[in-house]
Amino acid sequence: MSLHDQESFLRSIHPFELLGAKDLQNAVASMNIAYYKKDTLLIGPQKSAEFLYIVIKGEVGEYFEKDLLKVYSKSSTFDADALIYEKCENTFIVLEELICFEMTKKDFKKLLDASNDFKNFYIKDLASKIQSAKQKEYTTQMSGFMIARVADTYLHKVCIVDFSTPIMDALKKMEEIKTNCILVQEGDELGIVTDSVLRKHILYENYDKYAAIGPIALKPIISIQSDDFLFNALLSFTKNSIKRIIVKKDDEVIGILEQLDLLSYFANHTYLVAVQIKKASSIEELKQASRDFINIIKKLHAKGTKVEYIAKLISELNEKIYEKLYSMLVPAELAQKACLIVMGSEGRKEQMLKTDQDNALIIQDACDVALFQEVMEQFTSILIDFGFPKCDGNIMVCNPYWRKNTSQYKSEIARWLEAPSGDDYMHLAIFYDSICVAGDSLLLLELKTMIYEGTKNRSIFMANFAKSALLFETPIGMFTNLIVHDNMVDVKKGGIFPIVQGIRSLALEHNITETTTVGRIRQLKKMKIFEEDFSGALIEAFDTLLNLRLKERLHSLEKNRKFQNSINISNLNQLELELLKDSLKIVNKFKSFLTHHFKLNMVG
Repeated sequence: MSLHDQESFLRSIHPFELLGAKDLQNAVASMNIAYYKKDTLLIGPQKSAEFLYIVIKGEVGEYFEKDLLKVYSKSSTFDADALIYEKCENTFIVLEELICFEMTKKDFKKLLDASNDFKNFYIKDLASKIQSAKQKEYTTQMSGFMIARVADTYLHKVCIVDFSTPIMDALKKMEEIKTNCILVQEGDELGIVTDSVLRKHILYENYDKYAAIGPIALKPIISIQSDDFLFNALLSFTKNSIKRIIVKKDDEVIGILEQLDLLSYFANHTYLVAVQIKKASSIEELKQASRDFINIIKKLHAKGTKVEYIAKLISELNEKIYEKLYSMLVPAELAQKACLIVMGSEGRKEQMLKTDQDNALIIQDACDVALFQEVMEQFTSILIDFGFPKCDGNIMVCNPYWRKNTSQYKSEIARWLEAPSGDDYMHLAIFYDSICVAGDSLLLLELKTMIYEGTKNRSIFMANFAKSALLFETPIGMFTNLIVHDNMVDVKKGGIFPIVQGIRSLALEHNITETTTVGRIRQLKKMKIFEEDFSGALIEAFDTLLNLRLKERLHSLEKNRKFQNSINISNLNQLELELLKDSLKIVNKFKSFLTHHFKLNMVG
């Protein structure tokens, strides 16, 4: 292997690509190629580590006593910890004839001193290690648009006029600047006048074209910071159904981002799907629009997009489907007399693929509940036809339990809080996660306020609510070996659910209105419930577990298999296995935090 080949090989291994050119050359120069026969003992409690090993060919097993914990194959490295901490409780034995690079302890420590990024991967805590490893994964897969900033794309010049400026003068200024909309300043507030606004008022309503432009300006305007991600601009376009967004640098307006320019930058057709939903005039057209979601998810996931962003985007589109279908089915005179909500993972904006429905309807007390029966049964059937599977627990608007008036919900919530039994804690949990997608949102707000008031200063209730976070064992052993069954690890029971339920419990305890798990973690950090580093660790661990589950589910989709919450570890690469283990370690730390915080060891 030539020096050039050695450099290329080493640069392909994380975290060696973090080294500068000179340090990488020094690393290559310091390595020797070694050969070991099968069954050779390399490192163990009785044999101190002398080298950092980088496998070129063959396999090495890491054992604790007689249990095989891990197998290292091509491009794997081991055992940095033994060199850094100068002790090793595990044993490393050659399983297949080994050809490897060896780097002495002295040379390895020189590299640690030469590069902080390289050093941080090996020395920092679990959260930082996960972030470092995931950054490698994302930058390897991510296309440019996912890390592009708003300032990276084309921005139109800004035409700003005073509130009292005559419309004709404003139009002349707009022509001189060669832009296609006008911003109107009134004190510290901005409004916007577009060509459609001008047509409406001047052509159709005979507004005086020499009158002040201010009264016809639309408010409030939607803006974004120039250093924000383009992806967030896409989310804003999709959520608000707008054609342009104002770009600011701090408080100064520096340009206007048009939807067409954004779409030319993005490779996928997300915004076009949102437009299809909005323009759908029939159930069939709406169904066709919803079919594109899978392709969007596949493209974004393949490009390394963080699951949090994919989930937000798909949730916005799902909400538009619900809202549009509601408007198509529910008579106009009834539509605002009820509130359609989605709950559970849909309310938390964490359901990407269509796994099941969790929805309900809150109806005004003055309105007859029976008026909604037929239309809500039709609503559920159509969603099933769209690919949203029926909920196994029957948590859907077709079920009378989840379709009732405000007073009936209040009675049920009171019972959940005062005398919970059976599924009551679960019902309270998913209802707390709910968001309004159509109708009168104040109906939901009234019920959520009742929940906040009903859980104040009730430590025993909150402990019972939180204890289900500890219901399932974390599938990782004392010595960081994964606990698997038929090569499968249940990441929902073992990792995702404990984080979701634990964070949900803390959020409810502190009256946090945010519904997303990541958003709740950030709010809890602001309230000093967590240390900053630990909140970052939880977010990274949660993202890792969701990402690995999504990868497994997309694989199942290709094989036409039913979705599940377990992942096949044989489908994971070495980096993903390490990320999974580190994430599960953080889950265990979080469980310990919950036990102490809610005094769960005192709850029967």
